[in-house]
Amino acid sequence: MAKMIRTMLVLLPGMLGFGTADADNDRARFNYMIHCQGCHLPDASGYQDKVPRMKNFLGFFLHSQEGRDFIIQVPGVSLAQLPDDEIAELMNWLINAYSAEQRPDEFVPYTQSEVNALRQSPEADPLTTRLRILRAIAVQQPDLARELTASYRE
Repeated sequence: MAKMIRTMLVLLPGMLGFGTADADNDRARFNYMIHCQGCHLPDASGYQDKVPRMKNFLGFFLHSQEGRDFIIQVPGVSLAQLPDDEIAELMNWLINAYSAEQRPDEFVPYTQSEVNALRQSPEADPLTTRLRILRAIAVQQPDLARELTASYRE
């Protein structure tokens, strides 16, 4: 039975249509399916007032260092049962796949060492911190405020 499960885990990405041309994106997409989409949904839209959406929104957090850190420190990420390099890979893929237009032009991908350091201090109050960070970004970057406010209400 255990051998069959291991075999399925190895074959599952191919069965789901993931090719081998870009293994990192394939693994990131697979990890999203296994670890994230149950709550955030397959299209990263979340559940209004229950599970934050990431689609067309996650990139806004990258407009401040605190927001960048927060993305990794939220409990669902910081406590995920994935190694640091796969968390970095997953978050970089997620930002590029679902929120590239909202991220800053000078986006620097997460690294394994950055993720490792940030996971050491998980966010204790993600809802309050999330709102505080988004408000600060809107105040510090008025050009984003209108877009951020409109997106927050969607």
